[in-house]
Amino acid sequence: MMIDASSDHAVELKDAFSAFALVAEKLRAAYEGLQRTAANLDRDLADANARLKAQVEELENLSGSLAAVLRAIPCGVVVAGCDGTILMANPAAEGILERKGTELIGSAAAGLRDAAGRPLLLLADGPAEVQERVIENGCGVRVIDDRVVPVCDAAGNHLGLVEVLNDRSEVKALELEVKRLDRLAELGRVAAIIAHEMRNPLSGIRGFAGMLERHLQGVAGAETPRRWARRICEGVERTDAIIDSVLFLARPRPLARASIDAERFLCDAFECVAQAAPSLARGIHVSIAVHPPGLCVPGDETRLRQALTNLIQNALEALGGAGRLELAARQRARVVELEVRDSGPGVPAEARARLYEPFFTTKTEGAGLGLALVRRIAELHGGSVEMRPGIGSGAAFVLAVPAEALPAEACCS
Repeated sequence: MMIDASSDHAVELKDAFSAFALVAEKLRAAYEGLQRTAANLDRDLADANARLKAQVEELENLSGSLAAVLRAIPCGVVVAGCDGTILMANPAAEGILERKGTELIGSAAAGLRDAAGRPLLLLADGPAEVQERVIENGCGVRVIDDRVVPVCDAAGNHLGLVEVLNDRSEVKALELEVKRLDRLAELGRVAAIIAHEMRNPLSGIRGFAGMLERHLQGVAGAETPRRWARRICEGVERTDAIIDSVLFLARPRPLARASIDAERFLCDAFECVAQAAPSLARGIHVSIAVHPPGLCVPGDETRLRQALTNLIQNALEALGGAGRLELAARQRARVVELEVRDSGPGVPAEARARLYEPFFTTKTEGAGLGLALVRRIAELHGGSVEMRPGIGSGAAFVLAVPAEALPAEACCS
């Protein structure tokens, strides 16, 4: 009996093809499933990327808005990490602290000091409520309100500190100016009462002392009583001048403006003081400079002379009979400056804040009205008075008035 081998091979081959087709179908189905899954994943990834992109754009917009807000707000904002290293400082903080961002960012907050050696920032001390403090830098003293608050993430983890600085220097200056004007107003009321109550008896004293001096003229042996009578008259005149100064401080009269030759004005002012107090001017080297030549000072000559002679007398008293005195007039932009500079010992640091207060003086004698009058006269002209470094350790006072005259109604404000 013979076996048909080809038939068996055909059957096996057919079964193999059937199995292969079945596997291929399964592979095709699996591939299609993978394609669908991949397509779904692509769509999910595309959606996720779109959402992430939108979130990134939103964060960038928020970051840009926050940066714009930090640039725009007048308060200084300084951010430090947990280790006290400064991470960010807005322009207002740079202005208040008078430090560039490149100096602040990356620096240790605890190591920054002002000109007086005090801490520039409070970040190193941790969170703190609002407190007022003073810092000193190149532009002078600043009064600031300070607050330090912690920065935490959503889980409450500590990330660092933020210090908020509010410069109150101008507000403080305005508050002091209001107090000064209130004191002047009160001084005006008191001065008016004093002037009314004292000038009549003072006039009587002056009159009788003058009569006594004339009566004793030519009387033998009456030279001493005549000198006493003259001293009484001089004392009354000084008292009357003090009353007049106090009244002018509180209730100034309108200014009589004119154009004053600066060189003549400086010479006349010095001569006036030198004649009144020759012992002060003796031995002093005096120089006078005017720039440009022919410069004129706009203002009330009588009042400006009163201010300038006060400054010159103060300088001569500080020199004590030896040293240099420099008088100058110059024009800077739209301002004319009158400067009195000396080589004396200068003004004590503790007295500088009160220099222009009425009745404040560092001298053993004097009413303490000189610099107060200088300031008042400068203000009435729409100008200012400023103390600057003098010759060596000395002092210089600069009285500045506008080069163009103010309207008449501003002259007696």
